[in-house]
Amino acid sequence: MKNRFNRAASLGAILMASVSVPALAQEAEDTGSGGIEEIVVTAERRETNLQDTPLAVTALTADALQASGVAVINDLAATVPNLTSTTGPQGSSDANFFVRGVGQFDFIITNDPGVGLYVDGVYLGRTVGAMLDSGDIERVEVLRGPQGTLFGRNTLGGAINIVSRQPDPSSFSGNVSATYGSRDRIEVTAGVNTPIGGDSAFRISGFYREQDGFARNAVTGARFGATDRYGGRAQLRLGLGENLRIDLAADYSLDKSNPAPSVLRGIAPAPFFPAGAFGDVQNPDNFYRIFASNSPEARNETYGFSGTITLELGDATLKSITAYRKLDGFSTSDPDGTRYKLYDQDVTTEQDQFSQEIQLAGTALDDRLTYLLGGYYFRENAEQVLGLCFAPISSPAALPFAPCNTWTQGNDQKTRSTALFGQMRYKLTDQLSVTVGGRYTWDRKRIISNQFFDFRPQGVGPGAIFGFGLPPALLGQRIVLPIVSNLPDSATFKKFTPKVGVEFAPNSDVLLFASYSKGFRAGGFNGRLIAPQTSVPSYAPDTNDTYELGFKSDWLDRTLRVNGTLFYSKYKDIQQTIADPAVQFRVANAGDAELKGFELEITAGPTEGLRFDAAVGYTSSKFKNVPALVGPINGNRLPFSPEWTVSVGAEYAIPLAGGTLTPRVDYRLQSQVYFTAFNLPLEEQGDYGLLNARLSWTDADERFNIAVYGQNLTDTEYYTFGQNALATQGVAYNYLGRPREYGVTVGYRF
Repeated sequence: MKNRFNRAASLGAILMASVSVPALAQEAEDTGSGGIEEIVVTAERRETNLQDTPLAVTALTADALQASGVAVINDLAATVPNLTSTTGPQGSSDANFFVRGVGQFDFIITNDPGVGLYVDGVYLGRTVGAMLDSGDIERVEVLRGPQGTLFGRNTLGGAINIVSRQPDPSSFSGNVSATYGSRDRIEVTAGVNTPIGGDSAFRISGFYREQDGFARNAVTGARFGATDRYGGRAQLRLGLGENLRIDLAADYSLDKSNPAPSVLRGIAPAPFFPAGAFGDVQNPDNFYRIFASNSPEARNETYGFSGTITLELGDATLKSITAYRKLDGFSTSDPDGTRYKLYDQDVTTEQDQFSQEIQLAGTALDDRLTYLLGGYYFRENAEQVLGLCFAPISSPAALPFAPCNTWTQGNDQKTRSTALFGQMRYKLTDQLSVTVGGRYTWDRKRIISNQFFDFRPQGVGPGAIFGFGLPPALLGQRIVLPIVSNLPDSATFKKFTPKVGVEFAPNSDVLLFASYSKGFRAGGFNGRLIAPQTSVPSYAPDTNDTYELGFKSDWLDRTLRVNGTLFYSKYKDIQQTIADPAVQFRVANAGDAELKGFELEITAGPTEGLRFDAAVGYTSSKFKNVPALVGPINGNRLPFSPEWTVSVGAEYAIPLAGGTLTPRVDYRLQSQVYFTAFNLPLEEQGDYGLLNARLSWTDADERFNIAVYGQNLTDTEYYTFGQNALATQGVAYNYLGRPREYGVTVGYRF
């Protein structure tokens, strides 16, 4: 299968390079005889034309997101080369991204993501609750490779830059859409834009989405994988004269979606495993039948406020971005996937963050010099409690849904980060320019960890903590391990991350660029102690040095766009969550890796109404120089790093009944991925593809739209995450991907 996939992907890349077809990365509008529109992006923290931006960046507009079925940000992986995502091992609203093999799947607050997520210039510090809705988004930009200069924090793999629709002072307008689909999917989105005089306007938007789960508990009948999410956003733009603008925004969302359903893939004998648990191993012929010993429950409430002040100073612009965000989350999961309480988990997360950024951007020396200078401050307070429920360790075996022994881990972490940064581009000639930049970051983390163990024989009450209520044979003994509380620690991390680049534009339709950039992620603390410790174990920072050679080009009167990037990265001291028999799971610096590959994106609009999109990504990744204590992972592939990602799409707008009928088909193919660094069986997903289609009709005024859609039309069965913990926990489990679904959407713009 692997060889067949490699041959198919290679052939696809050759055909696309020689014919014409990239990802919905760039949306195009008809120009009379076909053609591709210009796209404005903020990938360099200022507005530039996509084709003039010397970065490996994919930009998806609101219409492109809708056409390709992107409902939440995690769906981006279906259209962007060398991008993968997962909700991870806890909850359904977590957003964990991997770019070219660099990322993080763990939800614990002591771990930082490897790909930064930004909304209107504001960095989101936690992946928990970060699965944002795409309802009122203007565009999404996916930046591949380290963005350690202009974006900075935790962007050693790349950055996801989300830009909301902004208030428009020019006219009153609005939009509303409603969707009904499989498993009683009900979805409503709406937005209204109101001018309030001069250059000022107000915009308010909201969304509501619910859908029944797709996996049913064979014991209780409860459904897992259900969606229940709503939220809104209000924005105020104040134009105070020609040179001053203030943008204020507030958003709120509540996600009560079920945790992702998990299934037992394998089980090994253990003293406290009941015989019935061995019958709960997944039946491949009944893929979505699950067993779980807890009720599906999750609740992630997030809200935030931001204010952006923009002051024009002639050839320069001064900008201030101030933001505050709050997260209150809770979720349960059943990692073992059995009807017994072998390993049931609940997680409570509270986090708030404040950030302040100052930017000065402008031009000088007859516009030959373009610069951006800035300073950044970030404060985060995060508290998290992990509760793990174990079956009784003694006989008789645990009964389904019976009380269990527990381990509780609490972490209270405070992070302070300060940075100074700058980037300049100077035109040596009208065609040749050079770019230099750098960022110096100071990170300080303080943590207080505590834990509580309660391991008692079955039937023994909580009085055993004090030596009471014990059988005669155990009188006078304390059965629980000691409480470890208020174990403090702190650490400081500093790093300079440079960028150097050369750009050459032989004409207005072609840009060639080469660059070197460095990404950095601060070290941290292991938030799972498991055994009593004298101090909180820590791990060191990791870095990513990346060299890129790329091009951007428009051909045939801008009816064909071809963009490509070659990359080579030295990823050092990789932070990985690994299984450890002594402590179950911990974060370790798991050696180094060399990452190399390419992205090729092609868009073609040869005639009016006809469009082809395609993208190919290739990444070669292997661990090396792995410390002996980490385990046997030398030569293994990095987690969530498929060798190949291929996406193709086609649409054709046909005049019909006074409007336009547009059929569209999208297909995403991904090669094998492993979910952890150990590359074990039962924690992998083989090659698979997802087929989506959409048939829409829009009236002549482009106000009314109706569409029918289908997602995963071939009903492909696949896994989104998993771990083979047979050696440490006696179980291997996987989380299920979503099955086929259909629906209809009706929308109106005014």
